[in-house]
Formats: sequence, structure tokens, C-alpha cells
Amino acid sequence: MTDEFQPGQVIGGRYRVLGKLGGGGMANVYLAEDATLGRRVAIKMLHRRFVEDPKFVERFRREAKAAAGLNHPNIVGVYDWGQADDRNYIVMEYVEGETLKELIRREGRLGGRRAVEIALELLTGVGAAHARGVVHRDIKSQNILIDGEGRAKVTDFGIAQAGDPGMTEVGSILGTAQYLAPEQARGEPVDERSD
Repeated sequence: MTDEFQPGQVIGGRYRVLGKLGGGGMANVYLAEDATLGRRVAIKMLHRRFVEDPKFVERFRREAKAAAGLNHPNIVGVYDWGQADDRNYIVMEYVEGETLKELIRREGRLGGRRAVEIALELLTGVGAAHARGVVHRDIKSQNILIDGEGRAKVTDFGIAQAGDPGMTEVGSILGTAQYLAPEQARGEPVDERSD
């Protein structure tokens, strides 16, 4: 079986796939139409190989629920989650725009005022997550979306630590190597300061 969904396929009985937005080591992300509410959404579908890892699935479910509890203009909204084709998925706000990494590649070095505006919006969003007990653990330019109005939104809480640090095994390292906090790289417990 393939990990790919094709345009026209329906996920969860209501989300019609329009196309693939991207993918990574853990999941693929699809643009879909929510037939019930008539809006476009992004669906993050875990790769099939994670189905057999009960700890990973449980962490995914807990963190999807925690991310869904975050309601902030600088955090991509999570609307729903479920299971299709024996795989878990998260339905998120579709942000039409680009990642911060794409913006910097396209425009080059950002001016001081614009860089500060983005940083303040990022800090506001991450601060709201921290206030709810959620540590992102993978803040990087690829996980910051810039919408059509230029607003920064934090996305991809896929490896977030949501309240229960026991869901992460001691000594395990999750995150992107180039962006890890020192304690995270050593497999030690992380907190808000790590973000």
C-alpha cells in the first residue's frame, strides 16, 4: 500500500483531497476541501510505518488534542483529527502563503523592521502555546508560515511536548538537528526555554 492520497479521495468521510502540499519524514500534508463546512483545510497524514508504534500513535493523539486547544492568531488552528486507512491524521487551518524559509530565499535578508515584526509574532504564538503547557520542540523557519497578509503563524506541533514529559522517552532526541537546543540534543528534558 502507498502512503499517498490522490486528488478526489475522501478522508474521514468529509475531506476531499485536492492535492499534495508537501511531505517529510513523519507525514504528508494535503490540501483538501471540507465538504461539511465548505472550506479548504490542510490534512497532515502520518506515514503508514508509524501505525505499528503504539507510543508514537498515543503521543500523536495527545499532541493533536493539545494543539487543537491552542486558539491564537499566530498559531495554525487545528480543527479535527481522526483515522483513515489505519493512519492518524490532523485537520488544520489552511494558510495560503509561504514558509519563512521560502520568504527568505525569495527576498533575501529581511529588513530590521520586518524581521522584528515576524519575531514578535512568533514569540507571541509560542508564548500562547507555553501558557497552555505545550512546548513545540521544533521551531524553525520551515515551521513558520507567512500568510497573505504577512502575519507569521507557528505550525507543525507534530513533536510537541504537551504537558506530560513522560510521553517522550528519556534519552530520545526529537527535532531538527540544526535547530536543537543543547539540552534537547543531549536527550535531556526540555521546557519553554528550549523553544
